[in-house]
Amino acid sequence: MRLEVFCDRIRRNAVTLVRLCGDAGIEVVGVTKSCCGHPEVARAMLSGGVTTLADSRLDNVRRMREAGIDADVMLLRLPGLSEVADVVTLTQVSLNSEMETIRALSEAAQEQKLTHRVILMVEMGDRREGVMPPDALSIVRTIRELPCIDLVGIGTNLVCIGGVLPTVENTQALIDLAESIEEALDIEFEVISGGNTYSLDFVIRDEMPTRINQLRVGEGILLGVNSVTKNPLPCPHQDAFSVVAEVIEVKTKPSMPEGPIAMDAFGRKPEWEDLGLRRRAILALGEQDMRISGLRSRRRGVTIVGASSDHLVVDVTEAHPPVGLGEELAFAPLYEAVATGMASSSVTKVVVPISDWSS
Repeated sequence: MRLEVFCDRIRRNAVTLVRLCGDAGIEVVGVTKSCCGHPEVARAMLSGGVTTLADSRLDNVRRMREAGIDADVMLLRLPGLSEVADVVTLTQVSLNSEMETIRALSEAAQEQKLTHRVILMVEMGDRREGVMPPDALSIVRTIRELPCIDLVGIGTNLVCIGGVLPTVENTQALIDLAESIEEALDIEFEVISGGNTYSLDFVIRDEMPTRINQLRVGEGILLGVNSVTKNPLPCPHQDAFSVVAEVIEVKTKPSMPEGPIAMDAFGRKPEWEDLGLRRRAILALGEQDMRISGLRSRRRGVTIVGASSDHLVVDVTEAHPPVGLGEELAFAPLYEAVATGMASSSVTKVVVPISDWSS
Protein backbone atom coordinates (compact mmCIF):
# COMPACT_ATOMS: atom_id res chain seq x y z
CA MET A 1 0.00 0.00 0.00
CA ARG A 2 1.12 3.57 -0.50
CA LEU A 3 0.29 7.08 0.58
CA GLU A 4 0.61 9.65 -2.20
CA VAL A 5 1.35 13.27 -1.38
CA PHE A 6 0.98 16.03 -3.98
CA CYS A 7 3.00 19.01 -2.80
CA ASP A 8 1.85 21.41 -5.51
CA ARG A 9 -1.66 21.11 -4.08
CA ILE A 10 -0.39 21.73 -0.55
CA ARG A 11 1.45 24.82 -1.79
CA ARG A 12 -1.69 26.22 -3.43
CA ASN A 13 -3.70 25.68 -0.25
CA ALA A 14 -0.99 27.48 1.71
CA VAL A 15 -1.08 30.42 -0.69
CA THR A 16 -4.85 30.72 -0.20
CA LEU A 17 -4.83 30.55 3.59
CA VAL A 18 -1.80 32.80 4.03
CA ARG A 19 -3.54 35.46 1.93
CA LEU A 20 -6.86 34.99 3.71
CA CYS A 21 -5.31 35.32 7.15
CA GLY A 22 -2.86 38.00 6.07
CA ASP A 23 -5.76 40.24 5.10
CA ALA A 24 -6.93 39.90 8.72
CA GLY A 25 -3.48 40.59 10.16
CA ILE A 26 -2.97 36.97 11.18
CA GLU A 27 0.20 34.92 10.66
CA VAL A 28 -0.24 31.30 9.55
CA VAL A 29 2.23 28.93 11.20
CA GLY A 30 2.44 25.81 9.02
CA VAL A 31 2.15 22.60 11.04
CA THR A 32 4.13 19.66 9.61
CA LYS A 33 3.62 17.09 12.38
CA SER A 34 1.06 14.90 10.58
CA CYS A 35 3.62 14.43 7.78
CA CYS A 36 6.42 13.67 10.24
CA GLY A 37 8.29 16.79 9.19
CA HIS A 38 8.68 15.62 5.61
CA PRO A 39 11.01 18.16 3.97
CA GLU A 40 9.03 18.36 0.71
CA VAL A 41 5.85 19.15 2.60
CA ALA A 42 7.74 21.81 4.55
CA ARG A 43 9.07 23.28 1.29
CA ALA A 44 5.55 23.34 -0.16
CA MET A 45 4.28 25.32 2.83
CA LEU A 46 7.21 27.75 2.66
CA SER A 47 6.74 28.19 -1.09
CA GLY A 48 3.09 29.00 -0.36
CA GLY A 49 4.03 31.92 1.86
CA VAL A 50 4.34 30.34 5.31
CA THR A 51 7.36 31.79 7.13
CA THR A 52 7.29 29.74 10.35
CA LEU A 53 6.85 25.97 10.54
CA ALA A 54 5.67 24.02 13.57
CA ASP A 55 6.08 20.43 14.69
CA SER A 56 5.54 18.45 17.87
CA ARG A 57 8.57 16.17 17.70
CA LEU A 58 12.23 17.08 17.67
CA ASP A 59 13.06 14.12 15.42
CA ASN A 60 10.81 15.67 12.78
CA VAL A 61 12.49 19.05 13.20
CA ARG A 62 15.89 17.38 12.93
CA ARG A 63 14.75 15.71 9.70
CA MET A 64 13.86 19.10 8.24
CA ARG A 65 17.12 20.68 9.38
CA GLU A 66 19.19 17.85 7.88
CA ALA A 67 17.34 18.40 4.59
CA GLY A 68 18.36 22.07 4.55
CA ILE A 69 15.16 23.66 5.88
CA ASP A 70 16.38 26.78 7.68
CA ALA A 71 13.07 28.53 8.39
CA ASP A 72 12.03 29.33 11.94
CA VAL A 73 10.40 26.33 13.62
CA MET A 74 8.01 26.29 16.56
CA LEU A 75 7.90 23.29 18.91
CA LEU A 76 4.21 22.55 19.50
CA ARG A 77 4.44 19.89 22.18
CA LEU A 78 5.57 21.15 25.57
CA PRO A 79 9.33 20.58 25.89
CA GLY A 80 10.53 17.88 28.25
CA LEU A 81 13.22 18.78 30.75
CA SER A 82 15.40 16.16 29.06
CA GLU A 83 15.08 17.96 25.70
CA VAL A 84 15.81 21.59 26.45
CA ALA A 85 19.28 21.70 24.86
CA ASP A 86 17.95 20.25 21.60
CA VAL A 87 14.91 22.54 21.72
CA VAL A 88 17.17 25.59 21.80
CA THR A 89 19.43 24.17 19.10
CA LEU A 90 16.73 23.08 16.65
CA THR A 91 13.84 25.49 17.17
CA GLN A 92 13.44 29.22 17.58
CA VAL A 93 10.22 29.25 19.61
CA SER A 94 8.36 26.79 21.82
CA LEU A 95 5.00 26.57 23.54
CA ASN A 96 5.36 26.25 27.32
CA SER A 97 3.33 25.97 30.50
CA GLU A 98 5.85 24.82 33.15
CA MET A 99 8.02 27.42 34.88
CA GLU A 100 10.71 24.85 35.69
CA THR A 101 11.00 23.94 32.01
CA ILE A 102 11.27 27.58 30.98
CA ARG A 103 14.09 28.07 33.51
CA ALA A 104 15.85 25.06 32.00
CA LEU A 105 15.41 26.54 28.52
CA SER A 106 16.95 29.74 29.81
CA GLU A 107 20.01 27.87 31.10
CA ALA A 108 20.36 25.95 27.83
CA ALA A 109 20.06 29.15 25.81
CA GLN A 110 22.72 30.82 27.93
CA GLU A 111 25.09 27.91 27.36
CA GLN A 112 24.51 28.11 23.59
CA LYS A 113 24.66 31.92 23.57
CA LEU A 114 21.24 32.07 21.91
CA THR A 115 17.90 33.67 22.70
CA HIS A 116 14.92 31.33 22.70
CA ARG A 117 11.40 32.65 22.16
CA VAL A 118 8.56 31.38 24.32
CA ILE A 119 4.77 31.48 24.04
CA LEU A 120 3.04 30.87 27.36
CA MET A 121 0.08 28.55 26.88
CA VAL A 122 -3.06 29.32 28.86
CA GLU A 123 -5.83 26.86 29.76
CA MET A 124 -9.08 28.14 28.27
CA GLY A 125 -11.32 25.14 28.84
CA ASP A 126 -10.11 22.13 26.83
CA ARG A 127 -8.03 20.78 29.74
CA ARG A 128 -4.88 20.00 27.79
CA GLU A 129 -1.77 22.15 28.22
CA GLY A 130 -1.75 25.62 29.74
CA VAL A 131 -1.47 27.56 32.97
CA MET A 132 -4.70 28.52 34.68
CA PRO A 133 -5.67 32.12 33.83
CA PRO A 134 -5.39 33.49 37.42
CA ASP A 135 -1.74 32.29 37.52
CA ALA A 136 -0.70 33.82 34.21
CA LEU A 137 0.30 37.30 35.44
CA SER A 138 2.78 36.11 38.05
CA ILE A 139 4.25 33.56 35.64
CA VAL A 140 4.70 36.19 32.92
CA ARG A 141 6.42 38.45 35.44
CA THR A 142 8.85 35.64 36.34
CA ILE A 143 9.56 34.64 32.73
CA ARG A 144 10.46 38.21 31.81
CA GLU A 145 13.28 38.15 34.36
CA LEU A 146 15.00 35.11 32.81
CA PRO A 147 18.11 35.65 30.67
CA CYS A 148 18.10 34.50 27.03
CA ILE A 149 14.34 33.97 27.03
CA ASP A 150 12.11 36.23 24.95
CA LEU A 151 8.47 35.92 26.01
CA VAL A 152 6.76 36.87 22.75
CA GLY A 153 3.19 36.25 23.82
CA ILE A 154 0.49 33.93 25.06
CA GLY A 155 -1.61 31.31 23.33
CA THR A 156 -4.17 28.60 23.79
CA ASN A 157 -5.29 25.33 22.25
CA LEU A 158 -8.81 23.92 22.13
CA VAL A 159 -10.70 20.98 20.52
CA CYS A 160 -7.90 18.42 20.85
CA ILE A 161 -8.62 16.67 24.19
CA GLY A 162 -11.84 17.93 25.73
CA GLY A 163 -13.42 18.66 22.36
CA VAL A 164 -14.16 22.21 23.51
CA LEU A 165 -14.78 24.34 20.43
CA PRO A 166 -13.22 27.76 20.01
CA THR A 167 -15.86 30.45 20.27
CA VAL A 168 -15.78 34.20 19.91
CA GLU A 169 -16.31 34.33 23.68
CA ASN A 170 -13.42 32.09 24.80
CA THR A 171 -11.15 33.62 22.16
CA GLN A 172 -11.99 37.10 23.43
CA ALA A 173 -11.34 35.87 26.99
CA LEU A 174 -7.76 35.04 25.96
CA ILE A 175 -7.36 38.54 24.53
CA ASP A 176 -8.83 40.11 27.68
CA LEU A 177 -6.34 38.15 29.78
CA ALA A 178 -3.46 39.22 27.57
CA GLU A 179 -4.46 42.87 27.77
CA SER A 180 -4.86 42.74 31.54
CA ILE A 181 -1.30 41.39 31.80
CA GLU A 182 -0.03 44.02 29.39
CA GLU A 183 -1.61 46.77 31.46
CA ALA A 184 -0.30 45.39 34.75
CA LEU A 185 3.29 45.07 33.50
CA ASP A 186 3.32 47.94 30.99
CA ILE A 187 4.25 45.63 28.11
CA GLU A 188 2.81 44.66 24.74
CA PHE A 189 2.76 41.08 23.54
CA GLU A 190 4.06 40.48 20.02
CA VAL A 191 1.91 37.36 19.59
CA ILE A 192 -1.50 36.21 20.75
CA SER A 193 -1.73 32.72 19.28
CA GLY A 194 -5.42 32.01 19.04
CA GLY A 195 -5.75 28.42 17.95
CA ASN A 196 -5.62 26.03 15.03
CA THR A 197 -7.37 25.10 11.77
CA TYR A 198 -10.85 25.19 13.28
CA SER A 199 -10.42 28.89 14.09
CA LEU A 200 -10.10 29.67 10.38
CA ASP A 201 -13.90 29.70 10.25
CA PHE A 202 -13.84 32.89 12.34
CA VAL A 203 -11.52 34.47 9.78
CA ILE A 204 -13.73 33.37 6.88
CA ARG A 205 -16.81 34.86 8.56
CA ASP A 206 -14.89 38.00 9.60
CA GLU A 207 -15.65 37.21 13.26
CA MET A 208 -12.13 36.75 14.63
CA PRO A 209 -11.66 39.07 17.61
CA THR A 210 -8.97 41.67 17.07
CA ARG A 211 -5.52 41.09 18.60
CA ILE A 212 -5.45 37.42 17.56
CA ASN A 213 -2.52 37.52 15.16
CA GLN A 214 -1.38 33.91 14.85
CA LEU A 215 -2.99 30.56 14.02
CA ARG A 216 -1.24 27.20 13.93
CA VAL A 217 -2.59 25.48 10.81
CA GLY A 218 -1.88 21.95 9.62
CA GLU A 219 -5.05 20.21 8.45
CA GLY A 220 -6.34 23.33 6.71
CA ILE A 221 -3.25 23.54 4.51
CA LEU A 222 -2.78 19.83 3.96
CA LEU A 223 -6.37 18.70 3.44
CA GLY A 224 -8.23 21.95 2.83
CA VAL A 225 -10.97 21.17 5.36
CA ASN A 226 -12.26 22.33 8.72
CA SER A 227 -10.67 20.12 11.37
CA VAL A 228 -13.95 19.40 13.18
CA THR A 229 -16.72 19.43 10.58
CA LYS A 230 -14.48 18.27 7.70
CA ASN A 231 -16.30 20.78 5.51
CA PRO A 232 -14.15 22.25 2.73
CA LEU A 233 -12.35 25.51 3.41
CA PRO A 234 -12.03 28.06 0.57
CA CYS A 235 -8.92 26.19 -0.60
CA PRO A 236 -8.35 24.90 -4.13
CA HIS A 237 -7.54 21.35 -3.02
CA GLN A 238 -9.03 18.72 -0.75
CA ASP A 239 -7.11 16.05 -2.69
CA ALA A 240 -3.45 16.57 -1.78
CA PHE A 241 -3.28 13.02 -0.33
CA SER A 242 -4.40 9.63 -1.61
CA VAL A 243 -4.16 6.12 -0.14
CA VAL A 244 -3.84 3.24 -2.61
CA ALA A 245 -3.96 -0.48 -1.80
CA GLU A 246 -4.02 -3.73 -3.81
CA VAL A 247 -7.02 -6.07 -3.93
CA ILE A 248 -5.90 -9.52 -2.72
CA GLU A 249 -9.27 -11.32 -2.66
CA VAL A 250 -12.66 -10.87 -4.35
CA LYS A 251 -15.48 -13.26 -3.42
CA THR A 252 -19.23 -13.40 -2.86
CA LYS A 253 -20.00 -14.24 0.77
CA PRO A 254 -22.87 -14.00 3.26
CA SER A 255 -22.89 -10.59 4.89
CA MET A 256 -23.59 -12.05 8.35
CA PRO A 257 -20.80 -13.78 10.28
CA GLU A 258 -21.58 -17.32 11.36
CA GLY A 259 -21.11 -18.23 15.03
CA PRO A 260 -20.94 -16.45 18.40
CA ILE A 261 -19.76 -12.82 18.21
CA ALA A 262 -16.99 -11.58 20.51
CA MET A 263 -14.57 -8.65 20.49
CA ASP A 264 -12.48 -8.19 17.37
CA ALA A 265 -8.69 -7.92 17.31
CA PHE A 266 -8.84 -4.31 18.54
CA GLY A 267 -11.31 -4.77 21.38
CA ARG A 268 -14.38 -3.67 19.41
CA LYS A 269 -17.60 -5.67 19.39
CA PRO A 270 -18.94 -5.35 15.84
CA GLU A 271 -22.61 -5.19 14.98
CA TRP A 272 -23.79 -6.74 11.72
CA GLU A 273 -26.83 -6.33 9.48
CA ASP A 274 -27.95 -9.23 7.32
CA LEU A 275 -27.83 -7.94 3.75
CA GLY A 276 -27.74 -11.36 2.15
CA LEU A 277 -24.98 -12.39 -0.23
CA ARG A 278 -22.56 -9.57 -1.03
CA ARG A 279 -19.51 -9.20 -3.23
CA ARG A 280 -16.56 -8.38 -1.01
CA ALA A 281 -12.94 -7.49 -1.64
CA ILE A 282 -9.99 -7.67 0.73
CA LEU A 283 -7.15 -5.17 0.42
CA ALA A 284 -3.58 -5.38 1.67
CA LEU A 285 -4.08 -2.61 4.21
CA GLY A 286 -4.98 -2.73 7.88
CA GLU A 287 -5.18 -0.96 11.20
CA GLN A 288 -1.48 -1.57 11.81
CA ASP A 289 -0.74 0.53 8.72
CA MET A 290 -3.03 3.50 9.40
CA ARG A 291 -6.29 4.56 11.04
CA ILE A 292 -8.86 2.93 8.75
CA SER A 293 -11.73 5.04 10.10
CA GLY A 294 -10.07 7.97 8.34
CA LEU A 295 -10.50 6.54 4.82
CA ARG A 296 -13.20 7.33 2.26
CA SER A 297 -13.38 5.34 -0.97
CA ARG A 298 -12.76 7.24 -4.20
CA ARG A 299 -14.59 4.60 -6.28
CA ARG A 300 -18.34 4.82 -6.49
CA GLY A 301 -20.16 1.95 -4.83
CA VAL A 302 -17.26 0.80 -2.61
CA THR A 303 -17.93 0.88 1.14
CA ILE A 304 -15.72 -0.17 4.05
CA VAL A 305 -17.00 -3.17 6.00
CA GLY A 306 -14.23 -3.49 8.58
CA ALA A 307 -10.53 -3.99 9.15
CA SER A 308 -8.15 -6.11 11.16
CA SER A 309 -4.42 -5.55 11.63
CA ASP A 310 -3.54 -6.52 8.06
CA HIS A 311 -6.76 -6.70 6.04
CA LEU A 312 -9.32 -4.14 4.91
CA VAL A 313 -12.66 -5.62 3.86
CA VAL A 314 -14.82 -3.57 1.49
CA ASP A 315 -18.23 -4.21 -0.06
CA VAL A 316 -17.91 -3.93 -3.84
CA THR A 317 -21.32 -5.27 -4.88
CA GLU A 318 -22.32 -1.93 -6.42
CA ALA A 319 -18.82 -0.84 -7.37
CA HIS A 320 -18.53 1.02 -10.66
CA PRO A 321 -16.49 -0.10 -12.46
CA PRO A 322 -16.42 -3.60 -10.96
CA VAL A 323 -13.46 -4.49 -8.75
CA GLY A 324 -11.05 -7.21 -9.84
CA LEU A 325 -8.30 -9.20 -8.18
CA GLY A 326 -4.89 -7.52 -8.36
CA GLU A 327 -6.10 -4.01 -9.12
CA GLU A 328 -5.68 -1.04 -6.82
CA LEU A 329 -8.37 0.92 -5.02
CA ALA A 330 -7.84 4.54 -3.99
CA PHE A 331 -9.12 6.27 -0.85
CA ALA A 332 -9.27 9.88 0.29
CA PRO A 333 -7.66 10.04 3.74
CA LEU A 334 -8.83 12.23 6.60
CA TYR A 335 -6.32 13.73 9.02
CA GLU A 336 -6.11 10.66 11.26
CA ALA A 337 -5.25 8.40 8.32
CA VAL A 338 -2.60 10.84 7.03
CA ALA A 339 -0.97 11.20 10.46
CA THR A 340 -0.84 7.46 11.18
CA GLY A 341 0.02 6.48 7.61
CA MET A 342 2.93 8.92 7.38
CA ALA A 343 4.29 7.55 10.66
CA SER A 344 3.94 3.90 9.58
CA SER A 345 7.05 2.09 8.38
CA SER A 346 4.92 -0.34 6.35
CA VAL A 347 3.33 2.34 4.16
CA THR A 348 5.25 3.46 1.08
CA LYS A 349 5.24 7.25 0.82
CA VAL A 350 5.21 8.67 -2.70
CA VAL A 351 5.82 12.39 -2.26
CA VAL A 352 5.57 14.44 -5.44
CA PRO A 353 7.59 17.67 -4.92
CA ILE A 354 6.40 21.09 -5.99
CA SER A 355 7.13 21.52 -9.69
CA ASP A 356 7.83 25.24 -9.90
CA TRP A 357 9.14 27.32 -7.01
CA SER A 358 8.54 30.55 -8.93
CA SER A 359 4.80 30.07 -9.50
